[in-house]
Amino acid sequence: MNESLILDSECLILVNEAFILVSESLILVGESLILVSESLILVGESLILVNEAFILVSESLILVGESLILVNEAFILMNESLILINEYPMLNLDTNLSLQVKRSQSL
Repeated sequence: MNESLILDSECLILVNEAFILVSESLILVGESLILVSESLILVGESLILVNEAFILVSESLILVGESLILVNEAFILMNESLILINEYPMLNLDTNLSLQVKRSQSL
């Protein structure tokens, strides 16, 4: 009977140690889940930053497009000016300016 009690108490000690190991394992699982959650939060924040970067790139490309449109319009105006100069070769810029000066002096 004494041996039986000793075996029973040793079994209870082993069961108790097993519960302690299970508890420690569950604590480690909980800590791992916390780390996974924090990692997912960081991934989410990174994706937000990537999205904002893409938005900035898109806005920059829009500005580049608008700048190219303005450059194109400037070339069109320059082309139209050259056409007018070719159509009226007798009037050059110097003559045109002197005509404007004479008109303003006569007024």
